[in-house]
Amino acid sequence: MARMNAQAVDEILAARIRQSDKEAFRILYNRYSDRLYRFSLKHTGNADEARDVVQTVFINVWEHRTSLNPEGQVKSYIYRITVNILINYFKKRSQHFRVIESLKKNDQSLSDMTYEQIFFKDLETTITAIVKTLPQERQRIFNMSHNDGLSHQEIAEKLD
Repeated sequence: MARMNAQAVDEILAARIRQSDKEAFRILYNRYSDRLYRFSLKHTGNADEARDVVQTVFINVWEHRTSLNPEGQVKSYIYRITVNILINYFKKRSQHFRVIESLKKNDQSLSDMTYEQIFFKDLETTITAIVKTLPQERQRIFNMSHNDGLSHQEIAEKLD
């Protein structure tokens, strides 16, 4: 019996997962969890947070299993979810550091903030790298939202 290519296996798994097949879901998890963990670890730099990202990805896949497209690129779909979760992770981290920066400006006793400054710069670099993996239009939307501070409505108007 000829070996099936990875995409064909993914398509079969996706079709079975759409039918709430837990065994197919387990197989998909085993196929991708290590790769997603390494990808997430590379970007978060933290093993616990990388595991949380992977867990969130697969919870998302299971919760939205009925909309999983068996003919689609399952691998791309899973990585897209991962990138979106990482972007949200970095947004939350970024907000944390904005608070620290605000406190720093208002309180000279917090002058020993070099670690946070270095981490924030690394965080910005990582976010930039992740955003560059997005399609051009999504990069543009991300930049309008996060760099230009536009609302969803303002972005929609600009895209029309």
